Amino acid sequence: MSKQTLHLYIEEFIKDRAKRIARKRGISVSQLFEELVTSEEDPEEWAPTPGSAAYELYHLIPDSKRMDNPDYDKLKYEALKEKYGIK
Repeated sequence: MSKQTLHLYIEEFIKDRAKRIARKRGISVSQLFEELVTSEEDPEEWAPTPGSAAYELYHLIPDSKRMDNPDYDKLKYEALKEKYGIK
């Protein structure tokens, strides 16, 4: 994965604080930002609540069959082709 540039407009005291925190941890401010963002839950990433019916159903699917980013249109098309015997 290639790195990209991100320009932020922040208060100077926040910039200074970020530098101090990064220096204390022995990392760059960029790495500090990456760690912060990756530690947060992604609002667009869905995960079923443990104990829910969706959770139970999800865990019935073998790991080898699970999809990270399914293309629902393609899956629907393939299912309809199979259902109606279209080749």
